[in-house]
Amino acid sequence: MAWKYAVFTVMCPECDLEATAALAASAGLDGLEWRVTKKAPEPITEVSYWGANRSTVDVDDVDADLRRAKQIADRHGLAMPILGTYMKCSDLPVVEAAMRAAAAAACPKLRVGPPSYDGSRSYQELFDGALKDFEKVAALARKYEMQACIEMHMGNITPSAGMAHRLVSNFDPREIGVIFDPGNMVVEGFENYQMALELLGPYLSHVHAKNCLWRKTGEEDGVAKWEWEMAPVKKGQADWTTITAALKKVGYDGWLSFEDFSDGDAETKLTEALTYLKKLEAG
Repeated sequence: MAWKYAVFTVMCPECDLEATAALAASAGLDGLEWRVTKKAPEPITEVSYWGANRSTVDVDDVDADLRRAKQIADRHGLAMPILGTYMKCSDLPVVEAAMRAAAAAACPKLRVGPPSYDGSRSYQELFDGALKDFEKVAALARKYEMQACIEMHMGNITPSAGMAHRLVSNFDPREIGVIFDPGNMVVEGFENYQMALELLGPYLSHVHAKNCLWRKTGEEDGVAKWEWEMAPVKKGQADWTTITAALKKVGYDGWLSFEDFSDGDAETKLTEALTYLKKLEAG
């Protein structure tokens, strides 16, 4: 069993596609999980992870831009295991365009988001709608021989393995899978890692290597107040020693994509995290 390592390029906002690929190759990675969304308008004066991010494939010109990204990845000897898109399951024309472009670029998977949850609509209503939408997404996945992946993420209807499994278990795992994200589980959706992975079974498709932590910010009337923040892979509350052991136990042999949104330069964070996880993998 040998894992492969990528970077979700949202982690490299200051780099264009060429610079991101060069950085990933120099850090010893195997692949790129391209950020695919609307590009920020030029000129970009101040970059950010989720705003003006140069390491982005333009979803509005996804065929041409992903073709260029594929050429860049190939030049640097990097694979493209999955696309990190920001489209929802209800955005079917965009989903189809992204799948068509991904298939042409020999990228086998892409992320498709379930509905967000903020309490304004009931969970069951959102779930029922997502089920209908993902039936159409699954049909597109069959058409383009792709897999659409739901990420375990705070703020949506699939923050945990159990909630994700409730949705994806209605589909063929060759068409709909799950991105396991232990960093997000620190914020919302924590379950025993091995039990969660065992539950996902064949739906476990991809892993995000990320971490978060909760920090006490003060007290109000004697009640502690807490906020979460991103952390380096080695420094947060997600226990990667336990996580990697659980991944081995269930026989996971796929990709891990780094997503470190803490302070610091991307190259240093990638190099340190890769060394750490490779040590855990070998141990």
